[in-house]
Amino acid sequence: MRVFFAALLVVALLIPAARADLGDIAQVRDRTSHRASSYDRTGCNEDSIVSFAPGTTEVLLDTPGPGRITHIWMTLARFPGHEFVARDITLRIYWENSDVPSVEVPLGDFFGLGHGRLYTYQSLPMAVGANPVAMNCYWPMPFYKHARIELFNAGNRSIRRLYYNIDYELGEIPPGQGLFHALYKRNRALPGQSHLNNTTGADNYVILETHGRGHYVGCTLAVDALPGSWWGEGDEMIFIDGAKTPTIIGTGSEDYFCNAWGYKNSFSYPFYGAPLLEDKEDGGKLAVVYRWHVPDPVHFRTHIKVTMEHLWESHLLNDYTTVAYWYQTEPMRERPPLPPAEQNQPGGAMRYVDATSLEADCRDRGIQARALTANLDQGYAGGGWLEIKTGGQPVELRIPVPRPGIYEVKAKPVNHVLAGPIRMSVPGSEPRVFEKIVPPAEKPWTEGEVPFVSLGTARSVDGYVAVTVSGSPVIGFDGFRVTQVEAGR
Repeated sequence: MRVFFAALLVVALLIPAARADLGDIAQVRDRTSHRASSYDRTGCNEDSIVSFAPGTTEVLLDTPGPGRITHIWMTLARFPGHEFVARDITLRIYWENSDVPSVEVPLGDFFGLGHGRLYTYQSLPMAVGANPVAMNCYWPMPFYKHARIELFNAGNRSIRRLYYNIDYELGEIPPGQGLFHALYKRNRALPGQSHLNNTTGADNYVILETHGRGHYVGCTLAVDALPGSWWGEGDEMIFIDGAKTPTIIGTGSEDYFCNAWGYKNSFSYPFYGAPLLEDKEDGGKLAVVYRWHVPDPVHFRTHIKVTMEHLWESHLLNDYTTVAYWYQTEPMRERPPLPPAEQNQPGGAMRYVDATSLEADCRDRGIQARALTANLDQGYAGGGWLEIKTGGQPVELRIPVPRPGIYEVKAKPVNHVLAGPIRMSVPGSEPRVFEKIVPPAEKPWTEGEVPFVSLGTARSVDGYVAVTVSGSPVIGFDGFRVTQVEAGR
């Protein structure tokens, strides 16, 4: 009986996908089939762009119309030290000889791979194969006059062995077809909305705003959430054709992405999914979710604004990245520029370092340090903290980092142990002073409420970033956050 119901479930999931994909497959059309690919023009087997230098552009397709792109497949080789290669490459698509790209999105994000990560998932218009660098797009992309697809290397390393197949057909296209568009947006420090009585969408995160005539067909959302925040309570609010109040309003972010009561396990279905759910070392969470409006596109005649509430405590700053997908009758007239590659590294570049892991290195260098265990209810991220006895002298802590580069460093001191203010600094930055916090008497208070203190940026040396501390004769640390802001050269 279980097998029977499982089979019914599979059929139920596949029926809408099959109808959407196969509905007009039998229609014979007067078109010719073509492919643009990276095949070896000499007839040998070097079927890739062998080296794609920083700051250069590779044109993958340039063809007059009318026609329609039916499938895009890409893959690339991964090399050590180039962890976020899928974020360094920008995909651009131009329609009708426009100077403004209708698509300008980092490659991985375009294919639904958030946070610069590589993972598998399957949906109707997008899919990533069992090898998580096998990227596929099935969004139909009609055009009347001209189509151009190119890649730009926005990073500071050459991209090696990039392969592509772009399948398209040329021939008459029915009137009224929309041109495919995609918009990438990111807010690395999105604060929570402090108000709950939101009826106008004020301060909502804007996924898409565009003028023209067409229909919105979905988005991906990648959230790098800090400990203590839950991004799923905000309602989607969609404003159509200049409406001052939401034309469409929902019941919660995870509801918009077609799930309910939060997310526990990753999954991918034809029209919605959560292909990446991951707990971070510091108690935060990574999530990637998608929603395709294939059977239910959102139509607009002159304007659309797609927004999402972000309800959590206002002092918590989450990292939001979205890609919106839509069709409209004309190419975009202008679009905001993408962030520079060195400012667009995923939040995953942030590494949390539990301070207790520094004990051995401190002791080897003659520093009096020991890791102390704490009860879970005391609020320490790792269940303990590092005690350092300075002897009244400055002490250097060495924070390990995974690769050469410039890092932003944040420190989380232990409050209760301090006898007075402490000074903390990284090379090249002014010292930061941390004053002991007096907890409020009227409510319970834990070390988890001590904020991280930004110490500025510093270049790594021999696999670590140095932090110098002084002041109180006993200093404690719960942990450090190190975020790479520029790759080593």
